[in-house]
Order: sequence, then C-alpha cells, then structure tokens
Amino acid sequence: MKRSTVGRLLLQAVFVLSWSSGFIGAKLATRSDGVFNVLFWRFLLVSLCLALFLNVRLLKVSWAQIRHHAVVGFLSQFLYLTCVYVAIQNGLPPGIAAIIAALQPLMTAALSSGSHAERSGGWQWLGLMIGFAGVSIVIFGQYRNSGAEVGWVMYALPLVSALGLTVATLYERRAAHTDSGDLSLALFIQSLLTLIGFAAAVLYTDTLSIPRTPDVLISIVWLTVFSTFVAYLSLWMLLRVMTATHVATLVYLEPPVTLVWAALMFGDEIHASTYAGIAVVVAGLILVRLKQPVAVCAS
Repeated sequence: MKRSTVGRLLLQAVFVLSWSSGFIGAKLATRSDGVFNVLFWRFLLVSLCLALFLNVRLLKVSWAQIRHHAVVGFLSQFLYLTCVYVAIQNGLPPGIAAIIAALQPLMTAALSSGSHAERSGGWQWLGLMIGFAGVSIVIFGQYRNSGAEVGWVMYALPLVSALGLTVATLYERRAAHTDSGDLSLALFIQSLLTLIGFAAAVLYTDTLSIPRTPDVLISIVWLTVFSTFVAYLSLWMLLRVMTATHVATLVYLEPPVTLVWAALMFGDEIHASTYAGIAVVVAGLILVRLKQPVAVCAS
C-alpha cells in the first residue's frame, strides 16, 4: 500500500475519532458542573488560542464577515451543541444522539437546490425518508428497552441540531462569496460569538463556576483539543485531498464508533434495534449517493 494511501486512511480515522469524541466529551461534561459551564470555558479557551494564532489578522475582520459567521456560528455551534448536550445531560446515550444528528448530510442532500450537481430530486427525498425510518427504528428500540427513562423531547433535540446544521450548511453555500477563505478566522468569529451565547446561558441558569475538579478540567481540555482543534484540522486537511461529498460520507461512521466508544467507556448497552436502524440509515445514504446527478464542469 502506498504511503500516501496509508496517510489518507490515518487522516480519515483521526477525523472520525475526533468528531465522534464530541459526543463522548458531552457525556463527560454531564458528569461535571453543568454542560453550559463546560461549554463556556471550552469556547473561551478556543477563542483565546485562535486569537493568539491569528494575531494581527483580526484587525482585517469586516462587519460583513461578522454578520455572516454570526448566523453560521449560532446554527452550527451554539444551537447544535446546546441541543445535543442538553439531551445527553438528561439521559440520552451519546451513541443514540450521534445516530440522530448524523441525519444532517441526508437532510442537506435532500434540501439542496444548487443549479447543477446538487438539485434535489425524488431519489434524494426517498433517501432522506429511509434515513428517518432508520433513526426511528433506533429511537423506538432504545425507548422500549430503556423503560422510557428518557422523554421523547430528548430524542427530538439532536434532530433539531441536525436541522440547524443543515440550514447553516445551505446558508454557507449560498453566501460563500462573503467569506474571506481564511478558515481559522471563520472558526474564531464563530467560536467567539458562540462564547457570547454560552456566557449568556451560564448567567441565565446561574451555573457559572471556575473549573477546579479533575473531571471538569478533563472535559474542557478534551473538548478543546480533540473535539475542536484536531477535528477541524483533520477536516481542513481532508478537504485538500478529498471531495466534500466523500468527506461528508465519513459522518456516517461516527454513530457506530460513538456507540462502541460509549459502550467501552461508560457501559452503554447496544440493542439489536440499533444495529438494524444503522443499516437502514446507511441504505438511505447509499441511495442518495448512487442517484446523485453528475456535476457539470464549466468550460
């Protein structure tokens, strides 16, 4: 096997593990002083690190960029993380949250309205419905086997996360011309505005506290280093060697990885209905990808 191929496979493995780690980090955060407090300190640390890295480039930020990334940051970070973390804090297993949130690429494919390669069609909508059916199998199986310990609202929250990320993705595509192309700067603006959101959340819920216990510190470092910097760095590196569509398909490896990870780390039980649901979701993904129209190259 060529060295470049091995390197690409390792990079994909790092991508899947780092993005899956966010759900594991959410579970760790629920064992600490509260999810909003952990998220506040996470984004404070992320924003400070990026500010030091960007340095004088911050002086070139325009109001157009701030407005653009305020929308993206609210949908893809603040709303997404709030829904997922609150659900996990209230008893939803990380693996189940990952399965529901993994509907996002299918939602994006079905709702895309690009002029050439990404126009929605019947096959995309059929794939989305099959994906929803698979997730429904997982939810009903988990709900039945857990003795209804987790309310239905908690299952709906990751779905809201997926919808928010879908809207953010579609908005980003339509407004791509407003971006400067500096991905680290975009992440800084989104993280800073997300920090403001979680600052308001901890003040409103009166849960702000200085991290002192090992569990809280581990959660914050885990989420900052692995679930943020390693995750985004691996994403940017993959986008240089793979198409965005191929990278998006890796998202569907996150649920099974998260399920196994949570089972080994927290003792979460994996039910037969979960395996069946994942298989149905994958079938929906394959249908969308096989029936996706070929891009028309500009001459």
